[in-house]
Amino acid sequence: MMRKYLLPLSFIVVIIISIAIVINPFQTATVEEEPISQKWDDIDQEEVLMEVGNEYVEIVDLREEELYKEGHISGAINIPYEEFQDRYNELNQEKRIILICHTGRMGVESADFLVEKGFDKVANFGGGMAVWDGPLSTE
Repeated sequence: MMRKYLLPLSFIVVIIISIAIVINPFQTATVEEEPISQKWDDIDQEEVLMEVGNEYVEIVDLREEELYKEGHISGAINIPYEEFQDRYNELNQEKRIILICHTGRMGVESADFLVEKGFDKVANFGGGMAVWDGPLSTE
């Protein structure tokens, strides 16, 4: 008599185990952090070129001084990434700040930092000088 219930009972056990694997009631609830919405612009070379010479924009080259001297975007000021958090107060908060580094990574970190400090007109040139093919200045 037990044999006739064995197959349906096995089927029910398999269903329960399958549901438990999918739902996993034993898993502790994890709260995923909501991604912080990006409060700065990611811009391309064309937009950077349009801003060169604009009196309401400060272009900041975050690369080391040696790389900056080898060639930088005209009008860019050099504040190396290693010094940026100590020198960011040299920037005019009323102007749009465009950050340029070698590949864009340090610009992302610096843009996040500026937003934390209350700057609201911040942009990063994604890709950085590694992808820049516009004119360079050595002055």
